[in-house]
Amino acid sequence: MYREGFLGLPTFSSSIVAIATAVAAILLFWFLFKKKEIHPPKMPTAIPNNNTSTTAAPSTSASAADLARNYEVFLSFRGTDTRESFTDFLYTYLVGAGIHTFRDDNELRIGEEISPELIKAIKESKISIPIFSKNYASSKWCLLELAQMVECHVNEGQKIFPIFYDVDASDVRNQKGSYEEAFRLHEKKFDEKTVQRWRDALRTVGQLKGYELDKETNGYEGELVKKVVRSVLLQLKKNYTHVPDELVGMDHHVEEMTRLLHDDSDGVRIIGIHGMGGLGKTTIAKVIYNQLCESYEYCCFLEDVREKAKHQQDGLVNLQKQLVSRILKVDLPAIVDVDDGINKIKDAFHGKKVLIVLDDVDEKSQFDKLVGECSWFEKESKIIVTTRNKEVLNALEVTCIKKGLLQAYKSYEPELMNDYHSLQLFSKYAFMRDSPPEDYYILSKKVVSTAAGLPLVLVVLGSLFFGNGDKDLWEEKLRELEKIPNEEVLKKLRISFEPLNDRQKRIFLDIACLFTGQDQANPCYMWDDCELYPRNGINTLVLRSLVKVGDDNTLRMHDQLRDLGREIVREENFNEPGERSRVWRPEEALDVLKGALNKMSSNLKEPSMISYKGYKDDAA
Repeated sequence: MYREGFLGLPTFSSSIVAIATAVAAILLFWFLFKKKEIHPPKMPTAIPNNNTSTTAAPSTSASAADLARNYEVFLSFRGTDTRESFTDFLYTYLVGAGIHTFRDDNELRIGEEISPELIKAIKESKISIPIFSKNYASSKWCLLELAQMVECHVNEGQKIFPIFYDVDASDVRNQKGSYEEAFRLHEKKFDEKTVQRWRDALRTVGQLKGYELDKETNGYEGELVKKVVRSVLLQLKKNYTHVPDELVGMDHHVEEMTRLLHDDSDGVRIIGIHGMGGLGKTTIAKVIYNQLCESYEYCCFLEDVREKAKHQQDGLVNLQKQLVSRILKVDLPAIVDVDDGINKIKDAFHGKKVLIVLDDVDEKSQFDKLVGECSWFEKESKIIVTTRNKEVLNALEVTCIKKGLLQAYKSYEPELMNDYHSLQLFSKYAFMRDSPPEDYYILSKKVVSTAAGLPLVLVVLGSLFFGNGDKDLWEEKLRELEKIPNEEVLKKLRISFEPLNDRQKRIFLDIACLFTGQDQANPCYMWDDCELYPRNGINTLVLRSLVKVGDDNTLRMHDQLRDLGREIVREENFNEPGERSRVWRPEEALDVLKGALNKMSSNLKEPSMISYKGYKDDAA
């Protein structure tokens, strides 16, 4: 890093050598510092990661890097009063509930003002929680923080949830008791303007609705912590699930679900939402969940139960862990196997009023291993299940009847979107407005008609046409959609087809290609003869929302499911219809028949020659 001989020259005097050595050492350190980007060690972080356990987190100071992150809650407290007791308890519960919480334990600050980093943490928090204890007002740092909170509250609408730990709200508001004594000392040390700012801050916060330990929970700190955490969760909408902004036609579904969920009974309610893929079952469940979760301390929305249970390692066990974690608001519990999980869920649910959504369940066993029995829950608990397979809901209904809980179970099948809502939903994604521009109205109507009221398809098609102003391209894409369904839609719908057995798949493909709109009696003769057991097969297809049987006994299928079946057959051979198992287009069928006749003709010999030769041979 340096030239040989640079640190000392034999011709210099010893004093000059010493000076040169010192200068060289300084230069060398500076060079290494710049070259290797030496940094001072980071201070410990204030917040542990999201895997914080229910045990108390260690008391640490927030580093500059940690302060750069956006916090949701800022805790202000007098360390000597509550750091190792109530504040630690509250902090641990907040973090355990998934709330990004700032807690500064540094009692040895330097200077007269709070640091810019601390101000940033307060400003960027959504909620501030000052914990007023007897000696809170004796700390200038606590008062500086409080004044900053009030400034954010007044100017930016930041929420303040004051906790009056061992003092009365009136003492805080009017600076009485220990607060009066503290301010006598402050008036001797600080200027009048500063002291008045602190008094105004205490008066403002003291007038807010807060939590008084003695009055709220008779001095029980654990109960007060639970109340505060619940209020924070509601304010932050932490339990909410994401729903798209472009919702259309949801009011009717909400009304129906609300009617089913809230009847005269105060018992546990199980509501099943069933229907074909892409109908909007999950979206409906999310909207209802978001509306109800504010009324429930214990709630959980488990998405993609089928996918996770079947296609992820230890899928059901992980779902059980997730459920217990969210209900108890603790880190993921240790669950050995599914049976162990059932026992832990039963214990976790005991005596609790819960709101649970199990999304996309396709086997009753999944329900049993995640929710178990109605007797596990407190009255007024609500369980919502979405499924494509009505067999799951039928089994649930039978179970409720056996246990004498007939009123506990109800089901709901959403209807397809009407033309008006279909065009509106498509327009929201295609044009970012409620209706298409006038010059695209006819084209949009044609595109929407291909979806046949299925919300999934309308969203996909709207996104597909978004930002495309070329009408010729619209026309071409429309012609393509009429012959070849959208791949993203097919992928979603195919989920319902894959679990079918071979006989059920053959019946489904026959209906899609040949028998939609026909009396089921006719193909049933054929399917019977082929030993496909059609009555059982059709019943399964109906339960899985793949087929409907009309009042006139005709087989009906949604256009997108029909297109799915035909695309599956087309994949057998894209270029040669004659090599496929089924042909449904008249022109293709005619071509196949002509080709077959030509092939037969070329393989046959002349009938007259055969007869004559045979006759001659016989005569001989």
